[in-house]
Amino acid sequence: MVLKIIGALLVVISAYFYGFHQGQNKEELKNARTQISALERTIEEFKAKQTSDAVALSELRIAESASRDELDRMRSQLADIERMSKTNADRQRNRCLSLAVRYKEAVDRADRAIKFCAENHN
Repeated sequence: MVLKIIGALLVVISAYFYGFHQGQNKEELKNARTQISALERTIEEFKAKQTSDAVALSELRIAESASRDELDRMRSQLADIERMSKTNADRQRNRCLSLAVRYKEAVDRADRAIKFCAENHN
C-alpha cells in the first residue's frame, strides 16, 4: 500500500515536471518565432533600402555621364575657339572660359555628391 502511494506520488511528480518542461519549450518556441519574424522584417527593410540605393546610384551614374559629355563638348568648343584666336585679348578670354569649364566641373561633382548624400543618408 505504501509502495502504491509512493508510486502514485512519483507519477504525479514526474507528470508535473514533464508538463513544466513542455511549457518551457513552448514558450521558447514562441519567443524564437517572434524573433524570427522581427528579423525577417528587418531583412525586408534592408532589401528595400538596398534597392533604393542601387536605383539612386544608377541615376547618379547617368547624371554624371551626361555631365561628363557636356563638359567634353565644352572643352572641344574651347579648343576650337583657342585655335581660332588671334589676339592676346582672345587668348585671355579663352583662359577665362577654360577656368569656367573647370569650375562648372567641380561644382557639378560637388552637387551630385551632395544630392546623393541628401537622398540616401537622411
